[in-house]
Amino acid sequence: MRFSRLSPREQHTARLLLWAALFNGVVQSLNMTQDIIARKALHAEVWQLTLMVMIWPVTNFCSIWWGRLFESSRHKSRYFLVAGVLGRLTLVYGLWMTGMNEFMILLGLLYSFNSLLIPAQNSIFQKNIAEGKRAKIFGYTTSLTMLITIGFTFIAGRMLDSRESFYKLILAFTALAGFVSTLMLSLIRFRKNSQQYRPFNWKEVLVDPIIKSLATLKNNQQFSRFERSFSIYGMGFIMMQPVIPIFLVDKMKLTYTGNFVAKGVIAMIPILLFSPYLGKLHDKLHPFRFISIFFGLLAVFPLLLMLSAALVPWHILAVAVVYLAYAVFGLAMAGVSIAWTMGSIHFAGKEDASFYQSVHVTMTGIRGVLAPVLGMVLHKVFGLYSVFGVAACFLITASFISWRDNRKLKIEN
Repeated sequence: MRFSRLSPREQHTARLLLWAALFNGVVQSLNMTQDIIARKALHAEVWQLTLMVMIWPVTNFCSIWWGRLFESSRHKSRYFLVAGVLGRLTLVYGLWMTGMNEFMILLGLLYSFNSLLIPAQNSIFQKNIAEGKRAKIFGYTTSLTMLITIGFTFIAGRMLDSRESFYKLILAFTALAGFVSTLMLSLIRFRKNSQQYRPFNWKEVLVDPIIKSLATLKNNQQFSRFERSFSIYGMGFIMMQPVIPIFLVDKMKLTYTGNFVAKGVIAMIPILLFSPYLGKLHDKLHPFRFISIFFGLLAVFPLLLMLSAALVPWHILAVAVVYLAYAVFGLAMAGVSIAWTMGSIHFAGKEDASFYQSVHVTMTGIRGVLAPVLGMVLHKVFGLYSVFGVAACFLITASFISWRDNRKLKIEN
């Protein structure tokens, strides 16, 4: 990207965001492969896989409180450092880890503090980067993250195929890289505004974010519709997650490298290649229209997994369809991830985007409680086809509703 077109503050911010993205690629690799490590290396039971999937969305409940603290603080850099030490450096304990329950505790810490980093990064984009440049810069940071994710994931797969216990070294390296990423973010200095900082009591910390979140959803109808569509999408997306490692490891019999190539290489290549262009597209389209396109595309992913399940007797062909499914998944998620982060800034307008994003992240906790359980119940009672079929229905519904919202908005305007 051309830094000459950015202001000095934007250049400084963009460079540090790119450095943070570089090291965050290693953390993203763990996000892509943790379920395979759990199933193959730690022999996770079905109930443990379900709980593991719930950790990320449920810990996102913390986000509205993190967002409130971050919004009110004049020393924002300390929060990045706290998240780096308690949320990421703690993964070093993986060197001594022996079981799945310990792994879930480490993931709980990682995602609890990650729910702070998400709204905090939104605030960086809103305060330090001018409108019209944000999604493009976000696209470049996403592509850089994916480049590292692809390389590290492939190397990790080869390491684990040679010696399964190497997952401990992978966790330790992820801890160090994750901390450096948060350290880069802590060096960013926010543009000052007219906000008056004042001490606040425990009521303001614990209760006010809930009241403000409900008021925001009530008063900002477009944001509320955006959240409704994302909640429907999220039900379809999350309900598949506890079933996918069972499908890939037990039914498809993929090696670590085979699994990691699908989830961390093939799926990431479209995000690497297309994120900058999709960032530009997001800047031009209304978020309703944008998410309608990519929710619809994502619905193809579970349908292809259903097809691959039917082709298991022809193993090579079945694996090829799995890889095709993850290529489609990657392209769809390139768009969804941009909307997931940039959409809140659009609807926040001149209000603090970090709080809007914290509401957005917290909403994932609601579906995070329901969706994994729904997926596992459907899997146990009706089998794999039902999970992927119902997930596709959720995604198609989210796409249609978003398209309808965009059409209504055009008529109103």
